[in-house]
Amino acid sequence: MKRKTAALWANISKSISSAAKDDHGQRGSAMVIALMVMLLLMGFVALAISRTNSETIAASNDESETKAFEAANASLEVLTRNFNKIFETKLTIAPSDITRIQGQFPPDFDTGYTFDQTVTQTQATRDVVLTGEFFQGLNARRDEWQLDSVATDNANGVQVALRRQFLNNRIPVFQFGIFYDDDLEFHPGPRFDFGGRVHSNGSIFLAASTGLYFSSKVSAANHVVTDVAKNGNAYTAWGDNVFVKNASGVFTKLAYNMGSVLTNPAVGAPATTSPLPTTYKSANWKSNMNLFQGNLLANTKPLQLPLKINSDISLQNLDLVEVIKRGKKIGDIWNNGTGTVASPSLAAVTAANEDDKVTAAERYYNKTGIRVSLADSKVKLPGCATTLGTAVTTPCGIRLDGDATGLVSGAIAGNRGYVPRAMTGTPAYQATAVNGNRFATGNAGGGENWIKIETVVFNPATITYDTMDITQDMLALGVTDVPANDTTFKIADANYYTNGIDGRSVFELQRFIITGPNIPNTGYISSVGTGANSYNYIMPGTVATGKSCTSGVDALTTTGADIGTITGSPSYFPNNFSGDQRFVMRSATVTGITGKIPCVVPFPINMFDTREGLYNDTSSVFNPKSGTAPGYGTAVPWAGVMSIVDIDVANLKKFLDGTWDAKMPTGTPYYTASGHVLRSSDIPQNNGWVIYVSDRRGDFDFDGEYDMEDIFGANDGIMQPSEDFNGSGNLQADYTNEAIRYTGTGASAPRDIAAVFNHKFYRRGVRLKNGTLPPGIYDSATPSNTRGITFASENGVYIQGNFNATGISSVGTPTASNLYLPQGTSSHIPASVAGDAITILSNAWTDGESFVYPFTLSSRAASETTQRFAMLGGDTITSLSGSPNQGGGDLRMNGGVHNFMRFLENWGTRLNYAGSLINLYNSHNNNGAFKCCNNVYDPPERNWVFDATFLDVNRLPPGTPYFQNIQMTGFQRVN
Repeated sequence: MKRKTAALWANISKSISSAAKDDHGQRGSAMVIALMVMLLLMGFVALAISRTNSETIAASNDESETKAFEAANASLEVLTRNFNKIFETKLTIAPSDITRIQGQFPPDFDTGYTFDQTVTQTQATRDVVLTGEFFQGLNARRDEWQLDSVATDNANGVQVALRRQFLNNRIPVFQFGIFYDDDLEFHPGPRFDFGGRVHSNGSIFLAASTGLYFSSKVSAANHVVTDVAKNGNAYTAWGDNVFVKNASGVFTKLAYNMGSVLTNPAVGAPATTSPLPTTYKSANWKSNMNLFQGNLLANTKPLQLPLKINSDISLQNLDLVEVIKRGKKIGDIWNNGTGTVASPSLAAVTAANEDDKVTAAERYYNKTGIRVSLADSKVKLPGCATTLGTAVTTPCGIRLDGDATGLVSGAIAGNRGYVPRAMTGTPAYQATAVNGNRFATGNAGGGENWIKIETVVFNPATITYDTMDITQDMLALGVTDVPANDTTFKIADANYYTNGIDGRSVFELQRFIITGPNIPNTGYISSVGTGANSYNYIMPGTVATGKSCTSGVDALTTTGADIGTITGSPSYFPNNFSGDQRFVMRSATVTGITGKIPCVVPFPINMFDTREGLYNDTSSVFNPKSGTAPGYGTAVPWAGVMSIVDIDVANLKKFLDGTWDAKMPTGTPYYTASGHVLRSSDIPQNNGWVIYVSDRRGDFDFDGEYDMEDIFGANDGIMQPSEDFNGSGNLQADYTNEAIRYTGTGASAPRDIAAVFNHKFYRRGVRLKNGTLPPGIYDSATPSNTRGITFASENGVYIQGNFNATGISSVGTPTASNLYLPQGTSSHIPASVAGDAITILSNAWTDGESFVYPFTLSSRAASETTQRFAMLGGDTITSLSGSPNQGGGDLRMNGGVHNFMRFLENWGTRLNYAGSLINLYNSHNNNGAFKCCNNVYDPPERNWVFDATFLDVNRLPPGTPYFQNIQMTGFQRVN
């Protein structure tokens, strides 16, 4: 451009010189002026052209770079979103995941740009101690990641490279000693010193009589309340002996007037109002809080699980109880919510309403291990429904009260009861058949008893959960509890004890005896023995010596036998009962019966839960022992009769250890599909096993919750603030199909009937027994090889006797977790239990006592018991004190953290517990109000402590829920 301008000036100069020599002066002057003007104009034009060209080129470059930046940024956002989605379904990422998301590009830029996306883990996964005021001291499993995106404009080659770096911190929920998703309440009488981090996503209400000690950080997303309980009672009802250890290690008193909110002085607008007590922000909170040097916090960030975060984003409005409930997948049916409790709308699950990946991943139902599902029709079992919502015609699960094959729906002619497949090898092993006549309630929800047992494992390639039906294989081990073998009572069939028949049962549904005192007999049960050798059994008749109880040819004498029947289609057993069939009878030896052979039969496993069955614990309001209505006299209310699935934890360990690998049956669906018998190695595990149980027999509307919220006022039909556990705004009470009133016609039954029959109500529970040494192993040399065990259920879970511990080496205040035995050996197993509610039964518990002394607390004496596990469960709802209420003490309260574990015995002795107490939801099944301490329980000496081994992420139970904390550490342009 400069050369062109110079040439132009040279030409103009020549023209001017020539003009100056012209003889015509005026003419020449005019030309000179014209040429000069032309010169100026041409210069301006040339400069303008030059500037315009330069600016055009620069603007073009800027626009290309801006668009390339937008493309790179869009690419990085897509890469980040897809990367985060992986962590929504699992806690670790696979190479196949990385390959997949690196090939997913932003759709709006797919034609004009080329993308190079890379995901790099910049540092190996490691365990770290988090810093920062709120997370200070928590252990987390950390991944460090770098996402790079390079966008190249295909038209001009302009390129922009962007980078994002972040930390993925996975914080296990069992890192907390105590965690509540809603309000957390403490008001213990005796000293309580648990240890571990304490956090509430609501408010924390603190009071204590003798002393409440916190040795680690205490935080609340809302308020710390010290001068009033959640039910509105002043702190003076208990005291203010609350102490929090400050950062210097000194216990500092948190007095009644030091909370973040107080009832007085009433200054400014209330911080809380009904349904909470009215309180006001404390002007002194900041200075009071500083006394604890960061170990007492209010108004902090809530900690949310992925299920909750995803639900809020997707507007699903899911309650955290979903973590323990059944899932929804194509092949299932579900309650779509368009019907009513009495007339529900059950439909096939479709792609539009099945669980999304986050919800599915968060459910224990889908955790790696074994899933057990029970229902009152085949179509309600997982994977057993067609797209039309009808049952598949192919084998799917087993009908327990059907024919011998367990495959037939509808009416049954002949023998009723599934006969488990015979196991292979020696000695010969044929488990006892199901006594189908005592299970077949005939209720309106289907009236049948179906079970399906499956293996479950996540498939990263398909991002789905793969299952294998192992029902027949597991039932071959047995479904019957082995009865006593002593001089008082024993099975006399040849080789029953010698061959260990029924001795391999893992999932037990029936039994031959109820240990404990004599249950009052109205024609349905017999009793024998005294003291520890007291047994209740059913003897439909006797046969002559040398004859067979199972043979229809040999006469059965029924004189003096248990020949009670059920007629008139009562609400609890609409199908009626005409007697036991011969094929399920076994010969027995019973003290006092001579000259003939007593024939005995198995029967369903039931226990009585006084908390669930009794609506008021004050005898002046309601006396359950009264023989005059509404009292029960010698009967028990059906509301407290819990139908139980017992899990023999010791036998489960034997199975998972491979003890019976060579003896499992052939010919099962699993054998056909896999080509070999079921082996312990075929049970998938991920740092151990999750054993999930869902029993929805009697759940008429199939929603996994007990439709009887009217727990106060003897079913008065008026909704109280503490009753609406599902937050629907309606008082649900279906007394026709799945629930029963506390009092009135049909509400109770003779104790022997309640003890030995299945019933139609949705009163179901899971019990862990023989759990001193559960499955798993602790590998101190290679911690990653450690295997733990988790039991989970949407039903209430009862834990009987010592669990995951044999005892403690010494007593402390409290006993430190490293004094629980065994300690640090291969038998020191990471364990957790998750359920609708968790009830602890001592080593001394017997089901017989629960039926003989349902309302005589002093006769249900507990003994010292030791348990070690992380507990995840539900509680009931505290509301402002009022009438009606549950009676007893602490009216309208849920019992607080110190009663988070539920009890049914007269303790007065130690319960040694090491673990973690996690409350995420209100109970939807075991929703009976907290009651203490007249008829339900007298509290134990709470020798409870946080299990410090949970601070080691290698020693966490399988299926542990995690909070995920993503920390962005950098965003930059790298070119």
